[in-house]
Amino acid sequence: MTPHITLSPLRRALLTLGVTQVINWGALYYTLAMIGPRISAETGWSPTFVSSGFTVAMITMGLVSPFAGKTVDQHGGAWVMAIGSVIGALGLALLGLAHTPAVYLLAWAIIGLAMGTCLYDSAFASLSQVAGNQTRKAISLLTLVAGFASTVFWPLTLFALSYFDWRTVMLAYAATILIVCAPLHLVGLRKHRPSPEQSAAPETPPAEIPPHSPPAIPEKTALILFALVLAGHGFVANAMSVHFISLFSGLGVSEHDAVLAGALIGPGQVGARLVELLFGRRLNPLFLGLVAVILLPISFVIPLAFGASAGVAMTFGLVYGASNGLMTIARGIVPHALFGPVGYGRRLGLISAPTMIVKAASPAIFAWIMHVTGPNGAMIGAVILGIFASIAMITLALLAFRAARTPPAP
Repeated sequence: MTPHITLSPLRRALLTLGVTQVINWGALYYTLAMIGPRISAETGWSPTFVSSGFTVAMITMGLVSPFAGKTVDQHGGAWVMAIGSVIGALGLALLGLAHTPAVYLLAWAIIGLAMGTCLYDSAFASLSQVAGNQTRKAISLLTLVAGFASTVFWPLTLFALSYFDWRTVMLAYAATILIVCAPLHLVGLRKHRPSPEQSAAPETPPAEIPPHSPPAIPEKTALILFALVLAGHGFVANAMSVHFISLFSGLGVSEHDAVLAGALIGPGQVGARLVELLFGRRLNPLFLGLVAVILLPISFVIPLAFGASAGVAMTFGLVYGASNGLMTIARGIVPHALFGPVGYGRRLGLISAPTMIVKAASPAIFAWIMHVTGPNGAMIGAVILGIFASIAMITLALLAFRAARTPPAP
Protein backbone atom coordinates (compact mmCIF):
# COMPACT_ATOMS: atom_id res chain seq x y z
CA MET A 1 0.00 0.00 0.00
CA THR A 2 1.45 3.38 -1.01
CA PRO A 3 1.96 5.64 2.03
CA HIS A 4 0.10 8.93 2.00
CA ILE A 5 2.49 11.90 2.20
CA THR A 6 1.06 15.07 3.71
CA LEU A 7 2.94 18.35 3.32
CA SER A 8 2.56 21.19 5.77
CA PRO A 9 0.98 24.35 4.28
CA LEU A 10 4.37 26.11 4.43
CA ARG A 11 6.25 23.33 2.64
CA ARG A 12 3.50 23.09 0.06
CA ALA A 13 3.66 26.84 -0.53
CA LEU A 14 7.46 26.80 -0.79
CA LEU A 15 7.44 23.92 -3.27
CA THR A 16 4.73 25.62 -5.31
CA LEU A 17 6.39 29.03 -5.40
CA GLY A 18 9.84 27.53 -5.96
CA VAL A 19 8.59 26.09 -9.24
CA THR A 20 6.32 28.93 -10.33
CA GLN A 21 8.73 31.76 -9.51
CA VAL A 22 11.49 30.20 -11.60
CA ILE A 23 9.08 29.78 -14.52
CA ASN A 24 7.39 33.18 -14.20
CA TRP A 25 10.63 35.14 -13.71
CA GLY A 26 12.29 33.22 -16.52
CA ALA A 27 9.46 33.54 -19.04
CA LEU A 28 8.09 37.00 -18.19
CA TYR A 29 11.18 38.92 -17.07
CA TYR A 30 14.34 37.42 -18.54
CA THR A 31 13.44 36.36 -22.08
CA LEU A 32 13.61 39.80 -23.73
CA ALA A 33 17.40 39.78 -23.38
CA MET A 34 17.43 36.70 -25.64
CA ILE A 35 14.64 37.46 -28.08
CA GLY A 36 15.09 41.25 -28.40
CA PRO A 37 17.66 41.13 -31.24
CA ARG A 38 15.54 38.56 -33.07
CA ILE A 39 12.44 40.73 -32.79
CA SER A 40 14.36 43.67 -34.27
CA ALA A 41 15.76 41.53 -37.06
CA GLU A 42 12.36 40.13 -38.05
CA THR A 43 10.19 43.22 -37.70
CA GLY A 44 12.64 45.99 -38.53
CA TRP A 45 11.75 47.79 -35.31
CA SER A 46 14.64 49.61 -33.68
CA PRO A 47 16.30 48.07 -30.61
CA THR A 48 15.20 51.14 -28.66
CA PHE A 49 11.56 50.53 -29.53
CA VAL A 50 11.83 46.81 -28.80
CA SER A 51 13.27 47.51 -25.34
CA SER A 52 10.56 50.13 -24.71
CA GLY A 53 8.11 47.24 -24.42
CA PHE A 54 9.85 46.19 -21.23
CA THR A 55 9.63 49.79 -19.97
CA VAL A 56 5.86 49.63 -20.49
CA ALA A 57 5.77 46.36 -18.54
CA MET A 58 7.72 47.83 -15.61
CA ILE A 59 5.47 50.88 -15.38
CA THR A 60 2.36 48.68 -15.47
CA MET A 61 3.86 46.40 -12.82
CA GLY A 62 4.47 49.39 -10.53
CA LEU A 63 0.92 50.67 -10.96
CA VAL A 64 -0.73 47.32 -10.24
CA SER A 65 1.49 46.17 -7.34
CA PRO A 66 -0.32 48.03 -4.51
CA PHE A 67 -3.71 46.65 -5.57
CA ALA A 68 -2.31 43.13 -5.99
CA GLY A 69 -0.67 43.19 -2.55
CA LYS A 70 -3.85 44.42 -0.87
CA THR A 71 -5.86 41.72 -2.63
CA VAL A 72 -3.46 39.00 -1.42
CA ASP A 73 -3.86 40.35 2.13
CA GLN A 74 -7.62 40.10 1.90
CA HIS A 75 -8.15 36.93 -0.12
CA GLY A 76 -4.89 34.98 -0.08
CA GLY A 77 -2.44 34.44 -2.90
CA ALA A 78 -3.94 31.40 -4.64
CA TRP A 79 -6.44 33.13 -6.90
CA VAL A 80 -4.39 36.33 -7.28
CA MET A 81 -1.31 34.48 -8.48
CA ALA A 82 -3.30 32.00 -10.55
CA ILE A 83 -5.09 34.83 -12.36
CA GLY A 84 -1.74 36.58 -12.72
CA SER A 85 -0.34 33.46 -14.39
CA VAL A 86 -3.28 33.32 -16.80
CA ILE A 87 -2.72 36.99 -17.64
CA GLY A 88 0.98 36.27 -18.14
CA ALA A 89 0.17 33.45 -20.54
CA LEU A 90 -2.17 35.78 -22.46
CA GLY A 91 0.53 38.47 -22.63
CA LEU A 92 3.21 36.09 -23.92
CA ALA A 93 0.81 34.61 -26.46
CA LEU A 94 -0.11 38.08 -27.71
CA LEU A 95 3.59 38.96 -27.87
CA GLY A 96 4.20 35.91 -30.03
CA LEU A 97 1.41 37.00 -32.36
CA ALA A 98 2.27 40.73 -32.43
CA HIS A 99 2.95 42.14 -35.91
CA THR A 100 2.28 45.82 -35.26
CA PRO A 101 3.88 48.23 -32.77
CA ALA A 102 0.56 48.85 -31.00
CA VAL A 103 -0.11 45.16 -30.38
CA TYR A 104 3.51 44.68 -29.31
CA LEU A 105 3.24 47.39 -26.63
CA LEU A 106 -0.17 46.09 -25.54
CA ALA A 107 1.35 42.64 -25.07
CA TRP A 108 4.01 44.08 -22.79
CA ALA A 109 1.41 46.02 -20.80
CA ILE A 110 -0.42 42.74 -20.19
CA ILE A 111 2.86 41.05 -19.23
CA GLY A 112 3.51 43.89 -16.76
CA LEU A 113 0.08 43.32 -15.24
CA ALA A 114 1.02 39.67 -14.77
CA MET A 115 4.41 40.53 -13.28
CA GLY A 116 2.68 42.76 -10.72
CA THR A 117 0.47 39.88 -9.60
CA CYS A 118 2.60 36.75 -9.77
CA LEU A 119 6.23 37.67 -9.01
CA TYR A 120 8.01 38.34 -5.70
CA ASP A 121 5.62 40.79 -4.01
CA SER A 122 2.62 38.49 -4.26
CA ALA A 123 4.80 35.46 -3.50
CA PHE A 124 6.22 37.06 -0.33
CA ALA A 125 2.77 38.13 0.84
CA SER A 126 1.41 34.63 0.20
CA LEU A 127 4.28 33.05 2.12
CA SER A 128 3.78 35.32 5.11
CA GLN A 129 0.22 34.07 5.47
CA VAL A 130 1.38 30.48 6.03
CA ALA A 131 4.86 31.04 7.48
CA GLY A 132 4.03 33.30 10.41
CA ASN A 133 7.20 33.79 12.45
CA GLN A 134 9.13 31.70 9.91
CA THR A 135 8.55 34.30 7.19
CA ARG A 136 12.18 35.39 7.06
CA LYS A 137 13.49 31.86 6.56
CA ALA A 138 10.75 31.13 4.01
CA ILE A 139 11.61 34.23 1.95
CA SER A 140 15.32 33.37 2.07
CA LEU A 141 14.60 29.84 0.83
CA LEU A 142 12.34 31.07 -1.96
CA THR A 143 14.79 33.68 -3.23
CA LEU A 144 17.58 31.11 -3.11
CA VAL A 145 15.64 28.88 -5.52
CA ALA A 146 14.20 31.66 -7.69
CA GLY A 147 17.68 33.10 -8.11
CA PHE A 148 18.28 30.35 -10.65
CA ALA A 149 15.57 31.65 -13.01
CA SER A 150 18.02 33.30 -15.41
CA THR A 151 20.45 30.39 -15.01
CA VAL A 152 17.71 28.04 -16.24
CA PHE A 153 15.89 30.17 -18.79
CA TRP A 154 18.71 31.89 -20.67
CA PRO A 155 20.28 28.58 -21.78
CA LEU A 156 16.82 27.04 -22.25
CA THR A 157 15.69 29.94 -24.43
CA LEU A 158 18.92 29.88 -26.43
CA PHE A 159 18.47 26.13 -27.00
CA ALA A 160 14.84 26.58 -28.06
CA LEU A 161 15.75 29.40 -30.42
CA SER A 162 18.18 27.10 -32.20
CA TYR A 163 15.18 25.02 -33.34
CA PHE A 164 12.22 27.45 -33.37
CA ASP A 165 11.63 31.12 -34.07
CA TRP A 166 11.06 33.54 -31.19
CA ARG A 167 7.29 33.62 -31.74
CA THR A 168 6.98 29.86 -31.29
CA VAL A 169 9.11 30.02 -28.15
CA MET A 170 6.85 32.71 -26.67
CA LEU A 171 3.76 30.63 -27.41
CA ALA A 172 5.42 27.62 -25.77
CA TYR A 173 6.24 29.67 -22.66
CA ALA A 174 2.66 30.96 -22.58
CA ALA A 175 1.37 27.38 -22.61
CA THR A 176 3.82 26.40 -19.86
CA ILE A 177 2.69 29.18 -17.55
CA LEU A 178 -0.97 28.41 -18.22
CA ILE A 179 -0.66 24.63 -17.76
CA VAL A 180 1.88 24.55 -14.92
CA CYS A 181 1.83 27.77 -12.90
CA ALA A 182 -1.87 28.64 -12.76
CA PRO A 183 -3.01 25.22 -11.42
CA LEU A 184 -0.06 25.00 -9.02
CA HIS A 185 -0.98 28.33 -7.47
CA LEU A 186 -4.55 27.19 -6.91
CA VAL A 187 -3.50 23.90 -5.32
CA GLY A 188 -0.34 24.90 -3.48
CA LEU A 189 -1.49 28.22 -2.04
CA ARG A 190 -4.82 27.20 -0.62
CA LYS A 191 -5.78 29.78 1.98
CA HIS A 192 -4.43 28.92 5.39
CA ARG A 193 -4.03 30.92 8.53
CA PRO A 194 -1.07 30.13 10.79
CA SER A 195 -1.65 29.05 14.34
CA PRO A 196 -1.57 31.73 17.07
CA GLU A 197 1.93 30.57 17.96
CA GLN A 198 3.09 31.04 14.36
CA SER A 199 1.49 34.41 13.80
CA ALA A 200 2.34 35.91 17.16
CA ALA A 201 5.26 37.91 15.84
CA PRO A 202 7.85 38.44 13.17
CA GLU A 203 10.88 36.20 13.50
CA THR A 204 13.32 38.50 15.34
CA PRO A 205 15.68 37.62 18.20
CA PRO A 206 14.99 39.10 21.64
CA ALA A 207 17.91 41.51 21.36
CA GLU A 208 16.41 43.13 18.32
CA ILE A 209 13.18 44.97 17.77
CA PRO A 210 10.69 43.63 20.34
CA PRO A 211 8.65 41.03 18.44
CA HIS A 212 5.34 41.67 20.16
CA SER A 213 5.63 45.46 19.91
CA PRO A 214 6.61 46.69 16.45
CA PRO A 215 8.55 49.96 16.69
CA ALA A 216 6.52 53.13 16.95
CA ILE A 217 8.09 54.68 13.85
CA PRO A 218 5.33 56.23 11.71
CA GLU A 219 4.38 53.85 8.92
CA LYS A 220 4.39 56.55 6.24
CA THR A 221 7.92 57.65 7.22
CA ALA A 222 9.21 54.07 7.21
CA LEU A 223 7.63 53.22 3.87
CA ILE A 224 8.94 56.39 2.20
CA LEU A 225 12.47 55.78 3.47
CA PHE A 226 12.48 52.14 2.43
CA ALA A 227 10.94 53.03 -0.95
CA LEU A 228 13.85 55.44 -1.47
CA VAL A 229 16.28 52.63 -0.61
CA LEU A 230 14.66 50.26 -3.11
CA ALA A 231 14.32 52.95 -5.79
CA GLY A 232 17.98 53.96 -5.53
CA HIS A 233 19.21 50.40 -5.55
CA GLY A 234 16.71 49.34 -8.22
CA PHE A 235 17.70 52.17 -10.57
CA VAL A 236 21.30 50.98 -10.64
CA ALA A 237 20.41 47.28 -10.74
CA ASN A 238 17.99 47.60 -13.65
CA ALA A 239 20.36 49.85 -15.59
CA MET A 240 23.19 47.37 -15.13
CA SER A 241 21.01 44.50 -16.35
CA VAL A 242 21.02 46.29 -19.71
CA HIS A 243 24.38 48.09 -19.78
CA PHE A 244 26.75 45.80 -17.87
CA ILE A 245 28.65 44.59 -20.95
CA SER A 246 28.84 48.00 -22.61
CA LEU A 247 29.96 49.67 -19.37
CA PHE A 248 32.93 47.38 -18.83
CA SER A 249 33.73 47.21 -22.53
CA GLY A 250 33.92 51.01 -22.43
CA LEU A 251 36.41 50.73 -19.59
CA GLY A 252 38.68 48.59 -21.75
CA VAL A 253 37.66 45.12 -20.58
CA SER A 254 37.27 42.68 -23.47
CA GLU A 255 33.75 41.61 -24.35
CA HIS A 256 34.62 38.01 -23.44
CA ASP A 257 35.85 39.00 -19.97
CA ALA A 258 32.89 41.35 -19.46
CA VAL A 259 30.48 38.51 -20.28
CA LEU A 260 32.34 36.24 -17.85
CA ALA A 261 32.17 38.90 -15.15
CA GLY A 262 28.44 39.32 -15.79
CA ALA A 263 27.99 35.57 -15.46
CA LEU A 264 29.34 35.83 -11.90
CA ILE A 265 26.48 38.09 -10.80
CA GLY A 266 24.17 35.08 -10.47
CA PRO A 267 26.57 33.07 -8.26
CA GLY A 268 27.15 36.23 -6.21
CA GLN A 269 23.40 36.58 -5.64
CA VAL A 270 22.83 32.94 -4.77
CA GLY A 271 25.99 32.73 -2.65
CA ALA A 272 24.97 35.74 -0.55
CA ARG A 273 21.48 34.33 -0.08
CA LEU A 274 22.90 30.98 0.97
CA VAL A 275 25.19 32.63 3.54
CA GLU A 276 22.23 34.62 4.87
CA LEU A 277 20.12 31.47 5.11
CA LEU A 278 22.81 29.50 6.95
CA PHE A 279 24.31 32.17 9.21
CA GLY A 280 22.07 35.24 9.16
CA ARG A 281 19.16 34.04 11.29
CA ARG A 282 20.07 36.29 14.20
CA LEU A 283 21.03 39.25 12.02
CA ASN A 284 18.56 42.10 12.36
CA PRO A 285 16.56 42.57 9.15
CA LEU A 286 17.36 46.28 9.14
CA PHE A 287 21.06 45.56 9.42
CA LEU A 288 20.74 43.04 6.60
CA GLY A 289 19.17 45.76 4.46
CA LEU A 290 22.02 48.09 5.38
CA VAL A 291 24.65 45.52 4.35
CA ALA A 292 22.82 44.92 1.07
CA VAL A 293 22.63 48.57 0.09
CA ILE A 294 26.16 49.50 1.22
CA LEU A 295 27.63 46.73 -0.94
CA LEU A 296 26.22 48.54 -4.00
CA PRO A 297 28.49 51.63 -3.94
CA ILE A 298 31.39 49.48 -2.71
CA SER A 299 31.09 47.31 -5.83
CA PHE A 300 31.46 50.38 -8.09
CA VAL A 301 34.33 51.80 -6.06
CA ILE A 302 36.36 48.65 -6.86
CA PRO A 303 36.81 49.36 -10.61
CA LEU A 304 37.12 53.10 -9.96
CA ALA A 305 39.94 52.48 -7.46
CA PHE A 306 41.78 49.61 -9.14
CA GLY A 307 41.19 50.25 -12.83
CA ALA A 308 39.76 48.05 -15.54
CA SER A 309 40.90 44.44 -15.78
CA ALA A 310 39.31 41.03 -16.07
CA GLY A 311 39.96 40.27 -12.37
CA VAL A 312 38.50 43.58 -11.24
CA ALA A 313 35.41 43.08 -13.40
CA MET A 314 34.88 39.60 -11.96
CA THR A 315 35.30 40.89 -8.40
CA PHE A 316 32.75 43.57 -9.21
CA GLY A 317 30.32 40.93 -10.50
CA LEU A 318 30.52 38.93 -7.28
CA VAL A 319 30.17 41.92 -4.91
CA TYR A 320 27.44 43.54 -6.99
CA GLY A 321 25.63 40.20 -7.22
CA ALA A 322 25.81 39.79 -3.44
CA SER A 323 24.22 43.23 -3.02
CA ASN A 324 21.36 42.28 -5.36
CA GLY A 325 20.86 38.91 -3.68
CA LEU A 326 20.63 40.35 -0.16
CA MET A 327 18.46 43.28 -1.24
CA THR A 328 15.83 40.89 -2.59
CA ILE A 329 15.60 39.29 0.86
CA ALA A 330 15.64 42.66 2.64
CA ARG A 331 12.82 43.89 0.43
CA GLY A 332 10.65 41.08 1.77
CA ILE A 333 11.66 40.97 5.44
CA VAL A 334 12.16 44.62 6.45
CA PRO A 335 8.46 45.61 6.20
CA HIS A 336 7.53 42.34 7.94
CA ALA A 337 10.00 43.02 10.76
CA LEU A 338 8.81 46.60 11.23
CA PHE A 339 5.06 46.11 11.08
CA GLY A 340 4.27 42.40 11.20
CA PRO A 341 2.03 40.36 8.89
CA VAL A 342 -1.16 42.45 8.95
CA GLY A 343 -1.30 44.52 5.77
CA TYR A 344 2.04 43.11 4.63
CA GLY A 345 1.07 42.63 0.98
CA ARG A 346 -0.31 46.17 0.75
CA ARG A 347 2.94 47.60 2.11
CA LEU A 348 5.03 45.59 -0.33
CA GLY A 349 2.92 46.93 -3.16
CA LEU A 350 3.24 50.52 -1.97
CA ILE A 351 7.03 50.42 -1.75
CA SER A 352 7.31 48.55 -5.05
CA ALA A 353 5.28 51.04 -7.10
CA PRO A 354 7.83 53.91 -7.18
CA THR A 355 10.67 51.39 -7.49
CA MET A 356 9.25 49.88 -10.67
CA ILE A 357 8.59 53.27 -12.25
CA VAL A 358 12.17 54.38 -11.49
CA LYS A 359 13.52 51.07 -12.82
CA ALA A 360 11.54 51.54 -16.01
CA ALA A 361 13.36 54.79 -16.75
CA SER A 362 16.80 53.74 -15.55
CA PRO A 363 18.25 52.10 -18.71
CA ALA A 364 17.60 55.20 -20.84
CA ILE A 365 18.89 57.60 -18.18
CA PHE A 366 21.99 55.51 -17.49
CA ALA A 367 22.72 55.31 -21.23
CA TRP A 368 22.51 59.10 -21.46
CA ILE A 369 24.88 59.49 -18.48
CA MET A 370 27.34 57.08 -20.11
CA HIS A 371 27.13 59.04 -23.36
CA VAL A 372 27.72 62.42 -21.68
CA THR A 373 30.26 61.51 -18.99
CA GLY A 374 31.74 58.23 -20.18
CA PRO A 375 31.83 54.93 -18.25
CA ASN A 376 33.77 56.37 -15.30
CA GLY A 377 31.24 59.16 -14.88
CA ALA A 378 28.39 56.63 -15.00
CA MET A 379 30.06 54.56 -12.27
CA ILE A 380 30.56 57.66 -10.12
CA GLY A 381 26.86 58.38 -10.56
CA ALA A 382 26.08 54.82 -9.42
CA VAL A 383 28.26 55.35 -6.33
CA ILE A 384 26.44 58.59 -5.49
CA LEU A 385 23.05 56.93 -5.91
CA GLY A 386 24.19 53.98 -3.77
CA ILE A 387 25.35 56.35 -1.02
CA PHE A 388 21.99 58.14 -1.17
CA ALA A 389 20.17 54.81 -0.76
CA SER A 390 22.53 53.85 2.09
CA ILE A 391 21.78 57.12 3.92
CA ALA A 392 18.04 56.44 3.61
CA MET A 393 18.56 52.93 5.03
CA ILE A 394 20.72 54.22 7.90
CA THR A 395 18.04 56.82 8.72
CA LEU A 396 15.33 54.15 8.74
CA ALA A 397 17.39 51.87 11.00
CA LEU A 398 18.21 54.67 13.45
CA LEU A 399 14.57 55.75 13.68
CA ALA A 400 13.42 52.17 14.21
CA PHE A 401 15.98 51.34 16.89
CA ARG A 402 15.34 54.64 18.68
CA ALA A 403 11.60 53.94 18.65
CA ALA A 404 12.21 50.41 19.94
CA ARG A 405 14.17 51.73 22.90
CA THR A 406 11.68 54.47 23.76
CA PRO A 407 9.42 53.37 26.61
CA PRO A 408 5.70 53.66 25.89
CA ALA A 409 3.88 56.67 27.29
CA PRO A 410 2.18 55.97 30.62
